[in-house]
Parts: sequence; structure tokens; C-alpha cells
Amino acid sequence: MDKDFRTYFASKPGLIHLNNAGLSPINIKAEAIVHHWVERYRREGMFCNDAYMEAIEEARHDMALFLDAETGSVAFFSCTSHAVSQLAFQMDLKADQEVLMWDQEYGSHLYPWQEACRRSGARLVLAESGPDLATPVEKLLALVTDRTRVIAVSWVQFQTGALTDLAPLVELKKDRDLWIVVDGIQAIGNRPFSFKNSGIDALVGGSHKWMTSPVGAGYLCIRPERVQTLRPHNVGAQTFGTCDDPTSMVCVPKQDATRFESGSRSVLEILALGTSARLIQTLGTQRLLQRSLDLGQMLADGLDELGYRVARPNGPKVVTPMLNVTAGAATPLADIESMSQALKKNKISHARRGPGLRLSPHAHNNREDIQETLRVFSGKFRSGL
Repeated sequence: MDKDFRTYFASKPGLIHLNNAGLSPINIKAEAIVHHWVERYRREGMFCNDAYMEAIEEARHDMALFLDAETGSVAFFSCTSHAVSQLAFQMDLKADQEVLMWDQEYGSHLYPWQEACRRSGARLVLAESGPDLATPVEKLLALVTDRTRVIAVSWVQFQTGALTDLAPLVELKKDRDLWIVVDGIQAIGNRPFSFKNSGIDALVGGSHKWMTSPVGAGYLCIRPERVQTLRPHNVGAQTFGTCDDPTSMVCVPKQDATRFESGSRSVLEILALGTSARLIQTLGTQRLLQRSLDLGQMLADGLDELGYRVARPNGPKVVTPMLNVTAGAATPLADIESMSQALKKNKISHARRGPGLRLSPHAHNNREDIQETLRVFSGKFRSGL
């Protein structure tokens, strides 16, 4: 596996990438497609207009195939929060309804729902996380009432990698008119997923992190039967047709998810995202996940041996490749600041999240990356740094 995924990366020598849940290096296939289209724009201008439009639709198809969804279920946005906003502000929430979320949701997911509730008078209900920011689904189920209209959760939480079991939430839909909305940005690209089989109503995500593609594209994948229950949040020429269509005062929005794309799109980022989706699917998402979990387990075990505390929101075994580590009284690095400074000095990317530092290995990492990181946590620095 080291030679599989890793060969598609050309990172600057000396850097160790362990903040893949924040910003992974992009793969060389994604890089190449960006260069290709920049060059075409430079040389051809308007003469490549039809070609880039076709390429976007190919990327939409590739992303839909990757998510196991219908092509018309995928809409592109400039970022994940824009996709969330399309849902939250056009859900037609009522004052007697409730939106249920975890108390630890990331701002790009939380804030649109919070503001939508403020504007509509609906109530935002936050389920309290468990120890180590665990997300046992029973805590959500206990808060569901006949007023619950939306359950909006991250499949994998950004601070400690806490995983929410989605199946019991989907089961609730059998007896009530309920939206299940999932933020998948910390899972898609690293966990196998089938939108068709999931039973959820909508999935949102973005082009970076585990997709190893440039920042700048978000997406919404929505069930076809839900599309026309939502008005487009942003409206422009492409809400109704193409940018070349004559203006009409009686035009109607498109019938599929592309009705939510109002105008010019982040072409380079979308094409890179489609390219990354093809690459990851070709290599096998399950294989990539297992590789990252093996590296995560190696890192967690090594940190345990050194006396550090690793949060275990999903139980003893590492089931998502995101670790949150804190120091103890007898550990070589005594606090979060000293840990962070040591990692920075040794050019190991990480993030300050939740109770400590978040480390998130991907399948493009290798055992040497983990061994070097453990040496830093043991108080040993690489020579010459």
C-alpha cells in the first residue's frame, strides 16, 4: 500500500503530513488536471468553453459514481458551508419545529443551521457529547420528538474522530417526515460510502482533506425526490438553463440538483475533485481506510507507551484515522504548547483541536512518518533541525 497511494504524491522533502483531516497535500493527478486546464485557458480562451463545460459534467458523473448516487443528485458549490446553507435556509422551517445536532459540530455545519433556526423561530437542539467527545447515537435518539424536522450530524467529528452510527437515525424516517442531513467532509475519501444504500436525504462535503484535492469546491448530494422541495438559495442564469440562454420571465428552475448552481463554478477545483474521486475509487476506498487505520493504531499504541493520553471516542480500537492526544505529568513533552512546538520544529503538520492535538494519518503516509513522529513525542528531534 505504501507504493500504491504514496506514489501519487510529490510532497516537499522533509515534511510529514499528519493533518490530513485539515489539509492534505494534493495528489499528482489532481495537480495535473489543474495545470492542463490552466494551459488550455491560456492558449484557447473561449475556444475551450464547450470542452470545460463537458469536463464539469464528467466530474459530476465521477463524483456521483464515487458516492454511489445518480448524476443528477450532485450539485457543486464553492465550499461545504454553501451546500449546507442551500439546505438550511430553504428547508422552510417553522417556529414549532426542531433541528437536532451534536454540541461539537464544526462551524461550517453548525452556523447555517443555527442562523436558519433564528430566522424561522425553529429550535436548535444540541445533543451532549459523551466522554472523549464520543457520539453514541442513543443520545440523539433520546432527543427526537414529534417536532424534530431535521437531524444534521457529521458522520465523523472533526476534533477526535468520533463516529456516529447513521442507521438508527435513518430508521426513524419510516414513521415521520424527517430529514437526515450528513456532513461527510471528515469521512468521504477515507470511508466507503453508498448514498443509495445509506437512506439519508442529503450529504455535504468538500474537495480537500481526505479527498486530497485543492481547497475551493463543495458539493451536495441529495435524493431526487427531495430536490424540488427546496427552492434554490442562490439564483442566476444557470438555475434555469445555461449562460447562453435568452432571458425569459416565465422560465422555471432545472429539475435536478443542478438547479442549485446559480452561475460560474470553481472549474479547476471541481475538475480536480472529480479526478481525485476516480483515483481513490480505482485504488479502493476500503484499502485506503485500512492503511490509514493501521497507521493510526501504530501511532496510538506508541503514544500510549510513552505515557500520553489518546482520546478514545469510539472505544479502545482506532476506527477513524483521527487521534487527539494530550500530555501527562510524566510525559517527555509536558503540555499542548510544548507538543505543538516540537512537532512544528520537526515539520510535522497537526492541528489544535478539542482537548489536545489532532493527528490524522492518511494512506499516503508510511510507517517511517509514524516512527519519526513518535521520536518527537519521546523528546528526540531529527538531526539538523
